[in-house]
Amino acid sequence: MAAWAATGVILSACYLLWSYQRVFFGDVTHQKNRELPDVDTREKWILATMAVVTLWMGIGSPFFTRRFAVPCQTVLEQMNRSFAQEAALPSASPDPAKAGSSGRILASTATQTSSERSGTR
Repeated sequence: MAAWAATGVILSACYLLWSYQRVFFGDVTHQKNRELPDVDTREKWILATMAVVTLWMGIGSPFFTRRFAVPCQTVLEQMNRSFAQEAALPSASPDPAKAGSSGRILASTATQTSSERSGTR
């Protein structure tokens, strides 16, 4: 199965290179296409602006990564749950049956050990 996948990847790359060569380096077959301008001034400015922004994102990456650090860490912590039931249960909704007189979850039920969570005692 892996050999078929590798063959498909190689043939796809060959076809891509062949079609790229024909499109970008082939002869112009229609006369009206010979008269088309290559790039106008507006397109050059757009390309230059995109190039500057791309370089800034690469060179000045801490400007962007600092903004994303906290949300990414939050997602990583949410995804790094030890047990499936921890990920499924919301942490802010207490069970009314286990709540004490003040409406808080009793400490003994809130702090279960890992062996109690997995069902082995």
